[in-house]
Formats: sequence, structure tokens, C-alpha cells
Amino acid sequence: MDKPAKKAIVIKVNGKEQPYTTATNVLPQWTSDESDERHEKQDDSIQFDSKRYKKRSPWRSFLLAIALAVVLGTSFGLFVLTIIPTTETPSTPTLQQEQKEEEPMMKPTATVFVVQGGVFQDTEAAKAYVQKIKGQHRPSVMVGKQPIYVFLGMALTKEEAKKIASLYELLGVDTYVKTWNISVGEKEKEPFMTIVSAISLLLNGQPFSNEQWKQLESYSFQDEHMKKAYEALFAFRQTNDQSQLWIAQQHLLNVLQ
Repeated sequence: MDKPAKKAIVIKVNGKEQPYTTATNVLPQWTSDESDERHEKQDDSIQFDSKRYKKRSPWRSFLLAIALAVVLGTSFGLFVLTIIPTTETPSTPTLQQEQKEEEPMMKPTATVFVVQGGVFQDTEAAKAYVQKIKGQHRPSVMVGKQPIYVFLGMALTKEEAKKIASLYELLGVDTYVKTWNISVGEKEKEPFMTIVSAISLLLNGQPFSNEQWKQLESYSFQDEHMKKAYEALFAFRQTNDQSQLWIAQQHLLNVLQ
């Protein structure tokens, strides 16, 4: 029986056909030039792939580091929240709250009518005017800074204040009557108003009853100016010295400062 003919296998290498048979079992050989050229192509391909990999690797490493940091941070935060119990801490008062608590309560105000002698922008001019009034044995006080008011008397009603103002007009002093608010303590508001009324009534020549005197005697004063006005008022009762009423008025005006 005849053996089948062996078929030749042809391999193309660099565009050239090279025979290959199973009998020889030998792969076609490349020439040294072809081998060198093939190695150069492989080296170029490896270098190109290496450069492309090197260009990508910094960005990949950077993105990988960010993703890893986010995952680790989130995991650690959840871990801490699950282990450490949440406790409510008492709120500490702010500096503004502490200052508000330390500030004293605003004193209630009392409205009186004052006899104004003048308004000044210059302190020295106001002082000179005050000394002029005191040189005539009349009370006066400087209140405020810009402007500076000079007050000469005080009363509870506008009519009483105008009567006091008429006493200054006899001395050639121009005056103006207006309202003024003053802050006094709650316990001293009633005694203060009573003394103001008593002095203005007595300066205007009006009587002051024994019951009103007894009411004055029942008061106790913490403010030093009001205490001195009270003492001058009772000195007038004992001596009937009109100058004591002006002294008492001066002490009351000092409360406005």
C-alpha cells in the first residue's frame, strides 16, 4: 500500500516563503540582519509600551491614593461613631451673655421740669457761667458734655418750674423751662419726688403741711446728694433761713450729673 505523500508547509517570513516539512521539523531560520531588525522592532515596541505605562502610572497612583483615603476616612468615622457614645455637653454662656447678666437692672426714670440757664459747646464758658450764678448765691449745675446744659432749678410741674424761673429773672438771668428724665432707684423714687415738690413749694412761698413733713421724716436715703438735700430742707424748717432752700436745691441738681 502506498504511503500518502507528505505535504510541504510554506511559511512567509518578511514577505519571503520558507518551506517547512514535518520530516525535517526545522523552523525556517532568519538571517542575522533579519534577526537584528526583528529585535530592534521588539525593543522599540517595549520602549513605547514602557513610556506609555510610565505616563499613566502617576495619575493612577494619585487617584488610587485619594480613593483609598476616602474609604479609610469614612470607615474610621463610622467606627468612631459606633464605639464612642454621644453625650450632650452643657452650653457655656458667651461673653455677651455674661456681660448682660452682670449689668445692673436699668433704674426707673422720673420726669421733672428743669429751669435751664444756658447751653454751651465750650466747657470753660459753661464753668464761667456756673460761677456767675453761684456768685449770686443761686444753685447751678453742668449736665452733659456735647452740648453742656446748665440747670438752675427743678420742680415736679411746669407751673412750679416757671415760678422758680421768675426768681432768676429778677437777677437778670434768662431761663428756659423744659422736661428732663432722671434715673433713680425704685426705693428712692418716691422720696426724691417728695423732696423736689417740697423745695419748689417752699421757694415759691407756698405752705408745707405737718403731714408732709412727717412723710419726709419717714424716708431713708442712700444717695448722698438726696441725703444732703433732706438735711438742708429740715435746717430751713428749724431756722426759716431761705438760703437753706437754695442749698437743698443745689444738692438735688447734683443728682442730675
